[in-house]
Amino acid sequence: MKIPSFFDKAVNIGIHPSLDAIEQKKTRVLNFLVSLGLLHSAVFILINLAEGHYWNVGLLTLNIMGSLVFLMVNYYSYVQTARIILSILSTASLCLSAVKFQNGNEYYLITNLVVISLILKRTSGIIWLSLLTIACFIFIRFTDTTPWMLERLPHSRVLINMTSAMVLAFAGLIYYRYEQTLFERQLQQSQLTLEKKNSELEESNTTKEKLFSIIAHDLRSPVAQLKNTLDLLNRHLLKPEEFDKLVEHISLHVKQLQGGLDNLLQWSNSQLGGIEVNQQKIDFTTIIGQVISLMQAELENKSVQVNIRSEGGLIWVDPNHLQLVLRNLLSNAAKYSYKNSVIEIHHYTLNHEVMITVTDEGDGMDTTTRDALFSPANIISRRGTLNEKGTGLGLKLCKEFVEKNNGRIWVEAGKPKGTVFFVSFPATI
Repeated sequence: MKIPSFFDKAVNIGIHPSLDAIEQKKTRVLNFLVSLGLLHSAVFILINLAEGHYWNVGLLTLNIMGSLVFLMVNYYSYVQTARIILSILSTASLCLSAVKFQNGNEYYLITNLVVISLILKRTSGIIWLSLLTIACFIFIRFTDTTPWMLERLPHSRVLINMTSAMVLAFAGLIYYRYEQTLFERQLQQSQLTLEKKNSELEESNTTKEKLFSIIAHDLRSPVAQLKNTLDLLNRHLLKPEEFDKLVEHISLHVKQLQGGLDNLLQWSNSQLGGIEVNQQKIDFTTIIGQVISLMQAELENKSVQVNIRSEGGLIWVDPNHLQLVLRNLLSNAAKYSYKNSVIEIHHYTLNHEVMITVTDEGDGMDTTTRDALFSPANIISRRGTLNEKGTGLGLKLCKEFVEKNNGRIWVEAGKPKGTVFFVSFPATI
């Protein structure tokens, strides 16, 4: 149901954030009915002028003025005051009409009682206005008001009045149903949003618990090794050649740990403050050269060779983000590669996208692991071919940073073995 623009503006008079959803719905329904009543009164003023029923014209004019007062008070957010005014005016109008024209309008006072109990919040207001309405009804029914009667309207006119009143009531019911349906939809949407937020919060908490458990476990080993080595060194129990071997071993572990801590810091920043993107035209060979120089020791430890083919153009991306993505993908490939194997990095352009693939010759992964690799709810951290550890954060960071730069990332099984990671970014203009 789509209401006309005039009514759309009218029904929202007096709506403000401090009103709860129920009160907003009541206000809109009352505004709608009063707006319809204004049009109804305006039409019947013309009819009564043509027929010479000037008392009716005066009464309908008072109805219009009362309706405008109601809308004006509502506009200034005195919602309850406006409803009290509306209740008093409707009671007075029905009483005056019933007395002057003997048209049976006093029976509408019963409906007025129901409306008063629905629209007012204060119990005292409901009681006093209900007593006033009941008193008016009793007075009219049990008092001879004939001396005050102006004229009895023709039967056809009474039928017209009754029919128009029923049409107004029916339109009000339809609009009330519309508001009720809208309210239920909003409530359902709020419930779905809340459930989604709760689910995301549970996933986030689970991720953090797993993450800090992994970090705490991974920190303990290299720190303990470093402590033991320093203890032996202080007690002069290490020979120079033994010390050199231990230092090289600990250094490698510390570098791996540093990469994990860097990822943790980047992830924490992205969770707390969001990811700021500063996209530029970037030369791929420059960035990949920087990444390989940072990872030289890790690659040499496994005697892994990196072959690079750069055939694509410039990439529209944040350089820091691209470096983080390439570092994680190359570190991941090295971690699952065997000694003396090869990692292939290919940079090319395809269908207005710049593609980057990183292929290793490891054992690969099964379909279930590949499908869950980028899921925010799962932390997958498998040991490398030399028992290297990881936090499982690297690939999640890659996904976040790639998507923030309007790119895509996915993984496929290598042929005949291994794994291929694909990253695509928009090509520069």
